[in-house]
Amino acid sequence: MTLFFQSIIFLVALMPFASIYAAEAFCPKGVSPDSGVIWCDSFEDEDLGPGGTVGENYYDFSPGSDPENMVRTNSEGIHGGHALKNHWNAGAGLNSTGSFMRTFGRNPANSLSHSTQDFDEIYWRIYVKLQDGFSGQPDKLTRATIFAKADWSQAIVAPLWAPSGLLEVDPARGIDASSNLKTSGWNDQANLDFIGLDRSSNTLVPGIWHCIEAHVKLNTPGASDGEFEFWIDDNKQAGRSDLNWRYSWQDYGINTIMISNYWGATSPVEQSRYLDALVISTKRIGCLDSTAPPKSPSNITAK
Repeated sequence: MTLFFQSIIFLVALMPFASIYAAEAFCPKGVSPDSGVIWCDSFEDEDLGPGGTVGENYYDFSPGSDPENMVRTNSEGIHGGHALKNHWNAGAGLNSTGSFMRTFGRNPANSLSHSTQDFDEIYWRIYVKLQDGFSGQPDKLTRATIFAKADWSQAIVAPLWAPSGLLEVDPARGIDASSNLKTSGWNDQANLDFIGLDRSSNTLVPGIWHCIEAHVKLNTPGASDGEFEFWIDDNKQAGRSDLNWRYSWQDYGINTIMISNYWGATSPVEQSRYLDALVISTKRIGCLDSTAPPKSPSNITAK
């Protein structure tokens, strides 16, 4: 076999890997999309919006004033060559470096996809890496919610956050015992009932990528069988399966996933956190099979 034909075989063998590496096989841009997948984003070039930006793909994309925050970087990446960088400056006072929301399903505020569907159960996964030597733990990471009005009034809030330094599920309900919405506007904590915190005993190790997946299932109307749980690197960390999220309220399903970088006090030093490989689905997602780029085929021989 000539060198030319060996090269052609080599390139053809590589093509399937190249086509699926930035988009997982079950994601909409992958080779075998799954109907349960609502959204995927690895922040690669092919994942950008029509105008070439990350923010176009999200209902609310608020990076704040720091030019280093919520920007793509090609110095990190667990899935493809890019990740989204979150950056904190050291200093006193609140240290919030933005957030973004993906909306879907029937949604009175906004819906970017699946606008005629109601979702009673959602899984979502995000890869997280704290830079080497990272100090402290940002308060917030991600949440699922139900927008129940166009003013962002929330029927439920399912935050996966770390105000104590350890990631925890801290479910909250904005529905009263008569199954009426009682919140008004965003984050109306005076009218949110927190209904069952459960905390992990493990911390995220700086310098490595962690696969974090969360799951929310609404309760059967009138029952206390709702769920909220999460995994780190495919290991169950904490969760509840006895939640009465909404009494018998059924106006909307889960319709928004938010990623948040808020730090309630301050970052003790200037430092960064990286995000990659976001997936929202109606089914369990799991972690990537490999943290390394695909290898060249080793079973090609010349004859």
